[in-house]
Amino acid sequence: MTEIINQVFALDLKMKKENNDSVKRYVDRIYHEFESMGFQIVNPIGQSYRNEMTDVEANILGNLNKNSKITKVLKPVVYRIENNETRLLQKGIVIVE
Repeated sequence: MTEIINQVFALDLKMKKENNDSVKRYVDRIYHEFESMGFQIVNPIGQSYRNEMTDVEANILGNLNKNSKITKVLKPVVYRIENNETRLLQKGIVIVE
């Protein structure tokens, strides 16, 4: 299932980059269906990066400092929520600058 989520996420990023809003409603509906199946998909773009983050694998460009931010997300963070427990299914793959 994470591979399908990754493909939808990549499609969503591509559509946003190309300012293609014509199918946004359909992609939003797919995300809603993932959530109803117990998946939580997190796009950490723009968040401050800290070495202590355990839910992302970062490629760091330049020097890491307190102002370093996640500037690009290659794969989202994916959690699975079952029986009131949240489990990390996939670490996000990110670029930090």
